[in-house]
Amino acid sequence: MRNPRGVGAIVALGLSVAVANAALAQSPPNDRAIDVQTFEYAIGPKALFTVSDAEVAAKRQLAVDALITFMTAPFKIYNVDPETNEVGEERTTVVESITSAQLTVAYGIDDRIQVGANLPIIFALTGEGLMASTGMPDPNGLSVTGLGDLVLEGKMRFHRDGSLRLGAIGQLSIPTSVGSNESQFIGDNLPTVRAKLAAQYDTGRVSLGANTGVILRKPRTIYDSTIGQQLTWGAGAAVRLTNKFSLIGEGFGRAGLPDFSLDASPLEVIGGLRLYATNAVAVVVGGGAGLVKGIGSPESRFFVSIGYSPDVRDTDGDGIANARDKCPMVAEDRDGWEDDDGCPDDDNDGDRRPDDEDKCPTVAEDLDGFDDDDGCPELDNDGDKFADLQDKCPNDAEDGKEPQPTDGCPAHLRDSDGDGLNDVFDKCPSAEEDMDGFEDGDGCPEADNDNDGVADAADKCPLCPEDKDGFEDGDGCPETDNDRDGIADAQDKCPMEAESINGIKDDDGCPDTGGQQVVALDGDRLLIGKIPTLAGASLTPAGTQIVDQVALLMNRHPEVTKWLIALAQPKADAAKKLADAIKARLVAKGVPAAHLEVLGAAGPAKIGGVVQERGEEGAFVCPAGKEVQQRPETIPAPAMPVKSEPALPPKDSTTKPTPAPQPQSDEIEID
Repeated sequence: MRNPRGVGAIVALGLSVAVANAALAQSPPNDRAIDVQTFEYAIGPKALFTVSDAEVAAKRQLAVDALITFMTAPFKIYNVDPETNEVGEERTTVVESITSAQLTVAYGIDDRIQVGANLPIIFALTGEGLMASTGMPDPNGLSVTGLGDLVLEGKMRFHRDGSLRLGAIGQLSIPTSVGSNESQFIGDNLPTVRAKLAAQYDTGRVSLGANTGVILRKPRTIYDSTIGQQLTWGAGAAVRLTNKFSLIGEGFGRAGLPDFSLDASPLEVIGGLRLYATNAVAVVVGGGAGLVKGIGSPESRFFVSIGYSPDVRDTDGDGIANARDKCPMVAEDRDGWEDDDGCPDDDNDGDRRPDDEDKCPTVAEDLDGFDDDDGCPELDNDGDKFADLQDKCPNDAEDGKEPQPTDGCPAHLRDSDGDGLNDVFDKCPSAEEDMDGFEDGDGCPEADNDNDGVADAADKCPLCPEDKDGFEDGDGCPETDNDRDGIADAQDKCPMEAESINGIKDDDGCPDTGGQQVVALDGDRLLIGKIPTLAGASLTPAGTQIVDQVALLMNRHPEVTKWLIALAQPKADAAKKLADAIKARLVAKGVPAAHLEVLGAAGPAKIGGVVQERGEEGAFVCPAGKEVQQRPETIPAPAMPVKSEPALPPKDSTTKPTPAPQPQSDEIEID
């Protein structure tokens, strides 16, 4: 009887003592010249694992693989009930595990024929062994190491049509199996003959393969199982996820002839990865398991391999093998320039001049705008014996005239001080122009643009002369209001003492006692203690005095660029009239209209203000009429060096100025 998975011989239990005695009286078969390893790594270049390609190695191509595999329980014996033919408990694990290697080599004879070989090496085959008389474990166990049977192979591809390839494979195993413990289960002691057909279909990144064939050998019987002639088959698919990485799955098995017994019909599925470390080196990792209990079908399997298969073809016929050819589809030009890389060098020197038009194909053109079409570098364009890299006028010959007879420039093009202005136009040919945007066309440096006695390097206002009034005269800026009381020094009777805002002679610039201060600035809040009054459409004298105090305070803070005053009167028209009158008076007292907004609204009478915007603290503005004016240039100023600017926006884009902050509401609370 045979069990469903057939990894071992099947044992029938006798139901009577007579039957048992009769069985013991016989001498059961015990031929152990069986190879329980059914995983045979394909010989030569391959897309799958055990399924051979229909394609062959290229002419003179060598392909070598080294594989190590470990599998468990490929041979077991089970108890079987002879009445029901049901498989019972496991009786003996004849072979528990095998650790082995396979070395394969293949060589391409021509574009259609390949020869190769596979040599198994058994590192360790272990198990319980088998007592042939009882089917029970051998008390001495089983342990074997040695060599397996050498398999010689010839392959021919006989059909190729687009993506489809067909091939025929013939193999002969040589009984080289030799090892310890009588070489049990590692090979045959007679030659075997094998033949199979291979089909392969490639579609881009997917490769499909299938094999079918036969093994012809002497039948071997051990206990209740016979291993003889077998049909072989295998099929699989490989998906190349990237140029370096493939995912592979396949199934393979054998079918015992003539009765297709399960013991002689192992079946296994495996899967794994193939990584192409280089174009010639591939690493494989995979595993699998048997699906039935035929002899040779393991409970589990793991394998790893490394293969070397250089591409010795020369597709472009330039004498450089594809494996070393960086341009395998385009022939090397063999011009003596980097001829070992396999790529034609149409422009050896990389100067963008094709070699067939380049007068100096191995020396790069200097691309300096002078005779650049001939492909040769002109190191001295003007022929004055001064190399262009050191020649200030590389395209105009030196005339040898003083004061710079060796700078490479003729006198009319010479720029002795290097300020970009030729000496013939330069009023100071030996002194470099300072290029500060002030009278730069004369070639002379202006150390003090505004002639105020403060050098530009130390002058905070180089175009606005210092007023020399004994107050902070070292900074180069005129101080028009020394005491910063909002009254210009020209009208200030006490320019070094700040006016006190108290309603008593607030316009003379001198501090006074008495009176009352009705305005103050608390942070950004403008406090106005009294509401100005109107007489008709104009401010009353008392109202004018209040507004003048506001103006004086505002003028003390030139850094404020936006003031807002809000007021309320019982009637809206009265509020508007008062707002207009206040603004007019503030502007008259020197507050810039652009810095001022006065709003009026109906409501309980009140007034207040706020700072809305501030500029740079202490920003200086040269008084009108004081700024130094440049004299007209008598000669054009040389071009200033221009820094690279950011890319311009697209034509349909519009750059808008950032709007000034606006009040969040038209309603302003007045304390």
